Amino acid sequence: MKILTFPETLRSRISEKGFPHVSFTMARKNQPEFNQIHLFIPLGITTSDGMNYGSTNLGLGGAAAGAAKTGSIESASSADLGAAVMKQFKSNMGTATLAQVGELESGLIVNPYTAVTFEGVNVRQFEFAFKLVPSSLDESKTAHEIENSFRKYMYPLRIGMSSLEYPPTFRIKFMAGGQINKYMPKIIDTYLIAMTANYNATGNSFHENDGKLGAPPVEIDLNMTFQEVRAITRQDLYDEQGLGYNTNYDSAGVFPSSPDGGSEEEPQSNTGVGS
Repeated sequence: MKILTFPETLRSRISEKGFPHVSFTMARKNQPEFNQIHLFIPLGITTSDGMNYGSTNLGLGGAAAGAAKTGSIESASSADLGAAVMKQFKSNMGTATLAQVGELESGLIVNPYTAVTFEGVNVRQFEFAFKLVPSSLDESKTAHEIENSFRKYMYPLRIGMSSLEYPPTFRIKFMAGGQINKYMPKIIDTYLIAMTANYNATGNSFHENDGKLGAPPVEIDLNMTFQEVRAITRQDLYDEQGLGYNTNYDSAGVFPSSPDGGSEEEPQSNTGVGS
C-alpha cells in the first residue's frame, strides 16, 4: 500500500508537531493497490445530522389512551358526542358537505389528537473541497495519483458480462498527528458518490513536460461528496456513558473487516511516486 501525502511538507508537520489533517483509507478488503491519502483539512467542514419525523392522527383512541395514562378519564360530554356523530356522518355519507355545515354551525369537530412519529435517521453526506497546488514536478505526480485514486475507486468493478461489484468504501478520519482528533466529527465508512476536478482554475499554466505522462497542471481543485453506507445510531458516535468519543471503526460499515481500514498510525514511509 502506497502512502500519499500532499503537500510534502505536511509529513514533517504531522510527525514533529502532531499537526491536524484528514486521512482517507480503503475500508473494504481485497484492494491491495489502494493508496492511503493524507491531506490538509479544508476550510468549512460541515456535519449535517438529520432525523425523519412524520405525524399520525390518533383520534378518539388516542384521547382515551392519553386520559387513561394520566388518570383523568371522564365521561363523554354532549360536545364529544355531537362531534363524533358529525364525523361518523361524514364517513357514512361519502360527502363532507352536510356534515361540514353541521360542524360550522356547532363549532365542534373531533380532536384528531395528532402525534409526531419517529420514522428514521437520514443518511449523512460530507463534502470536501481540496485545492492541490504542486510546487514541483514530483508533487504534481503525487497530486495526480491522489486525484486518480479517488476517481478509480468511486466506480464499480465489472464482473463477468452483466454484473457489477460494489465500489470500495472509504474510511475518513480526522487526525491530530497519529491519533484520532476527537474535536472533529466521526464519520463511518462511506462511498464516494460525486467528484469534480477543476484544472488550472486561476491560470492556464503547466509544469514542465516529464516526457512520460505529459505536462501536469499547476493546480487541481477536487470537490468530493461522500455518503455514509448506512444510517447511524447513537452508539456509532458515542460511548454508552456520557459524551465519550467512540473511536471503534470495526462495525462502521457493511464490509467492516479490512486490514487496511483500521490503522490510526501516522504515515512513516516516504510519500509520492515510488514509495
